[in-house]
Amino acid sequence: MIVDVSPEDVDEASGALWSGGVDGVEERAGAEPGRIELRGGVPTDRVDPVLAELGDRWPVRVRSVAGDEGLDAWREFARPWRAGARTVVVPSWLDDPEWAGPEDLVLRVDPGHTFGSGSHPTTRMCLAELESLVTPGSSVADIGCGSGVLAVAAARLGAVTVVAIDIDPAAIEATRSNAERNDVAALIDASVNADGVLESRVHDVIVANIGAATLRALAPAITDAVRDDGVLILSGVLDEQVDDVMNEFLERGFVLAATAAEDDWRALLLRRG
Repeated sequence: MIVDVSPEDVDEASGALWSGGVDGVEERAGAEPGRIELRGGVPTDRVDPVLAELGDRWPVRVRSVAGDEGLDAWREFARPWRAGARTVVVPSWLDDPEWAGPEDLVLRVDPGHTFGSGSHPTTRMCLAELESLVTPGSSVADIGCGSGVLAVAAARLGAVTVVAIDIDPAAIEATRSNAERNDVAALIDASVNADGVLESRVHDVIVANIGAATLRALAPAITDAVRDDGVLILSGVLDEQVDDVMNEFLERGFVLAATAAEDDWRALLLRRG
């Protein structure tokens, strides 16, 4: 799916793509000067929801691709990147960077074909919050786990149980592979779960980096699964979407404890009021 946008609309259109359910977004120079092409990978059965989220705000083209066509092109440009104070994510086919220090938490991650480099601002913000919130013995849930980078980080930070769920079997395969790669497979239970329902009042920390529309839809399941004194990390949210997301969680007794921001993206920390 190719969306033609102006530079000013890149964040808003990217947010609509993520909210609609794309598996990844690539930004390219447009065919005309001053235009940007956003290319979103989306399975056939999710095309209509993505188109509905985009509406008629931008020109959209849908192009079918065969098999794995083009899905690995980004790997040539992948680089290690830092999140928070000490988390360093290294693509598994690269060496550890010289700038990674002995106190850094190095995660070696291969996102597979579907999930890109994982270095999106929302991922970085979620990793930074996990650094502060996950303590030895924590129980963590990662809703919409994608490559599993957040679940792996939680396990490496000391969580004793991590539940990772996604609607895409490819996400579960990637999460399990990355858990093994980082020696935390025994701590992470990854499974396909379309409705987000988890065991009630079990988790100290729930992280959901899944877009505003999905957060609103899953608000009942997310709020039911966190402990009374637990915390929610919600991301994949643009600045103009914060109020709509918060309304769903305010109705369920949660309040905004803190907000992280990078560009137009937000990560929200919520606790029971």
